[in-house]
Formats: sequence, C-alpha cells, structure tokens
Amino acid sequence: MTVIGSLLLALARFLPEEEREELRIHLGGTNSVPAVEPAGGERDDTTPDWGYIWHALLEASAHLRRVRPLLEDQRAYFDYRDITDAAEALRDKVDAAYELMCEAGHLDGLAVEEGDTLDDLRRLSGLHRAGIVDAELAGMRPQPRPDAPIWTIDITEHGGFIATSPSQQNADAPWKFWGIAATPASAAHALAWYFLDQPPRIVFDPPISAQPRARTTWDADRSPEGPSVRDLLDRRGPTYRQHLDAALATREVLRSRADDLQAWLTERATHLNATDPQRLLPSNVLNTPTSGMNRDHLGFVHTVTWVPTHLVVRTGHPIWGDFGGFRDDVPSQIATGLLRSDDLDTFTGELFGDEISLMLVPGWAGPIYQIGSNGNHRIHTARLLNLPWLAAASQVQALPPVWSMHDLIAADPDDENQLRCPLDHRIRDRTELIAGLLRRGVIDGDLEADTRDPVLRCRLVPAAWLLRGAEHATAVNAVYESRYPGALAQLGIPLVAGTDPAAWRAWLTGT
Repeated sequence: MTVIGSLLLALARFLPEEEREELRIHLGGTNSVPAVEPAGGERDDTTPDWGYIWHALLEASAHLRRVRPLLEDQRAYFDYRDITDAAEALRDKVDAAYELMCEAGHLDGLAVEEGDTLDDLRRLSGLHRAGIVDAELAGMRPQPRPDAPIWTIDITEHGGFIATSPSQQNADAPWKFWGIAATPASAAHALAWYFLDQPPRIVFDPPISAQPRARTTWDADRSPEGPSVRDLLDRRGPTYRQHLDAALATREVLRSRADDLQAWLTERATHLNATDPQRLLPSNVLNTPTSGMNRDHLGFVHTVTWVPTHLVVRTGHPIWGDFGGFRDDVPSQIATGLLRSDDLDTFTGELFGDEISLMLVPGWAGPIYQIGSNGNHRIHTARLLNLPWLAAASQVQALPPVWSMHDLIAADPDDENQLRCPLDHRIRDRTELIAGLLRRGVIDGDLEADTRDPVLRCRLVPAAWLLRGAEHATAVNAVYESRYPGALAQLGIPLVAGTDPAAWRAWLTGT
C-alpha cells in the first residue's frame, strides 16, 4: 500500500461515521463492481452475473445501514416500508434457493424440465422427498390388534399435526397429541412409535392428498392446540386420586419428622442411591439415534400424561438429592409445602403447574423416561417423598427406518476407549452386533453389509437402544429389566447375555 493509502487508513478512524461512509462510497463508486463480460465479448442472457449481483447487494446493504441514522438526523423523511418489504422478500427467495441447493445432493431421480421456476422445483422436491420418506417407512408399519384404539390425525400442508382419540375414555391416558412430521405417513409413524408396545389404529381426517409433499416449516407448530398439564389435572382421574392418597400418607410421615425434615430427606436420598441408583450416566444414551441418510425422518409427537415416577430412569443430576449446589434447597421447600398443606389439590397444582418435561423412550414391554427440558428437582423430590406419579409433558422422537453404521456410531455417547479405536474397526464391530440382532430375530430388517459403510433398513425394532454398542445396550437392558422384569426373556434374550457387554457380544457374534 502507498504511503498516502496508509495515511488515509490511519486517519479515517478520526472521521465521523457519516463522512467515513461518504468517503467509502466516493472511493468505491458504482464503477467498483463492473459487470464481467463472458469470454468472446458476448453475454449469455440466461447466466446471471453473480459477481456484479454480489457486490451490488453489499453496497446496497451499506447504504441501507445509513438510512436510519440519516432519518433520525431529520434531514429528510420518507416511507421506506416498500424498501424493507422488498428486502425481506428478496431474502426469502435467496434462502429458499439456498435450501433447495442444499437438498440437491439427495434428489437423485428428480425430473426437472426447462423453464421450471423456483416454486416448481420446490414443489417437485417436496413430492420427491415425500416419496422417499414413505417408501422407507412402508416396512415399519405395525400391525395393531383389531380392538386397538383409533387415533385420528389432522395434518396440515406445513407438517404440523394434531392426533385425537374420541373413544379414549381413560381419564389418565393421553387423549390428544401435537407434533411435526414430513409427511402423513411420517406423522403416523411418530404416533405409532409413542405407542410401540400397544400400536393403535390410525386414520386421517381430513383425508390426505394422494401426493403429499415433504414439508416441515416454521409455521408447522401446533403446540397451542395441544393439551397442557393443567388440562390433565382437571380431568381428576383415578391416578390423580392415587397421587392424593400418596401425598396424604407422606404428609403424615413428614409431620412425624417435622423437627428433622432435612435429615429425613437425606436418609431417603441415601436409601435411593443404594437401592435404585441412576446408572445411565451418558446424557444421550437413551436418545433416538438420528439418520444422516435422510434428515426428513425427524417426526415427533408431544402430549401430557401421568408417568410412574420410578420409570424416570435418568435425570440431569445422577445422584438422588444432589444438585451440585444448584438450588439444593428445592426438595426441602417442596417437602415443607406438603407438610404444611391442608389443601392437597392446591399443592398438586403448584407442584405440577410449571410443566415437567420428559422424553419418552419406547420399549417392547412399555416405556421408560428421561428428563427433557425441565423438572429435575421435582423428579428427585417425588422419589424422595414416595410420590408414585408425575403429571408431565412427554415427547418422543420417531425412530428412522434406515441408518448407516457410521450414523449409529456418531449417535453413541462419547466414550474415550471407543474414540481411540480406528473408525473401520468400530464400523466392523457394530456391523457384527447388528447382524447378530437380525440373526437372533431380536430386530427385523435388511443389512447391506458388502459396503465400506454398511446400511441397516429396519422393519421392526423393539427399542432404539438395542442398536447401540455392547456397553451401552446392556446398561439400558439392565435398567429396563429392573422396571419390567422378564422383558428380556420376551425377546428371547438370556438375562446374562442381555446385561453383560462381553456376554452380549458373544451371544450376538458367536464368539
């Protein structure tokens, strides 16, 4: 850079912002972004001059940043809403084009014709993606019993849906769901995954289009139409009365220990940690493994229900009653509130009014749960106070039907020993376990094993954690068996093989 240029840069910071902006415009000028002519001197009118467009947008952005301060200086005034509206419309079009280009790698076989607009391509892309989603889900449709309850799904073109069961007479069971899914078939799959151990019959009202599009947009959220925990409490079913009876019994115990309440809570925590510790420490061991092969398999459903407290097998604090200094006094506050309460309905409303959020983990014998986004202290306290039920919001992420072995490994909890192993060794090990699950009839599907990264396409998976590595699968198996005794035997899994990593590998691989 010349001495004059260096001097200009050094002194520019002392200029007012407005003068710096005018100087930049003067030095840059419109000639700084000339249109680049194609080779041969002839412009192809069908090819945008991306360089010119890029620089023109940058310059317009710089000008727009100065509009507001100039207006505030009251030098002039005009209605600039047409400018902002046009800018927002342009941004939306650019974003849509970018999203479509990001999809391009997954759209093999999409028929495109000359003259198709961006809207045409987005519609064709949605139809094409929906066809892929539905084809991959076709083999995972469960066979409900003839007397299974009927659930009706109302899904919008944006992917949001509501599921209701008018015949549901049980005041304690879910009666309404909301969720998001790419297609109607994906919504049905998400709902069926929630009820994995008791598949429902599913219908659509209004009827779905013969050619649904894959859509999950920002306006798919139908949570305002969903049920709340307050609605659940107002139903006053048998479980609500069981909760009140338990709270009444615990209140009498607390009143007998009113002088040493904290000591009693400590005793309860010590007993729980000795007899029923939280053994699933990795934060994502119970999460549904996602598939990198098709990101459209991300449906979920959300509802409210009464959850047996002992089925919450993992919280954000792995030692019962120990929160690491974070609001450690909450259990004592809740226990004191119960001790002093003469209105258990009011106590219950205060205990559950701020929704406890749980993630439901489907299993073949029944669900288990882990903490979602809220409720750690109250879950711990419910266990300490011997309260057998939680009124909570629960959500489940639908299980994708297809994974590569790399997908499954990437979804595993971090394990230092495993991370030291070469990736090809880990892929081979996981492939052998999956092949064993198929051979033993624990899962049903097809394994394309003759590739560098084998692919599993499933028809039946009794629980997502069975697809994990031996250490994690057997850890969850052991906890699941403690909640549902005899569950492993239902799948033909010997107790020792299902709960010991080495025995699991030997049983599945024959080594």
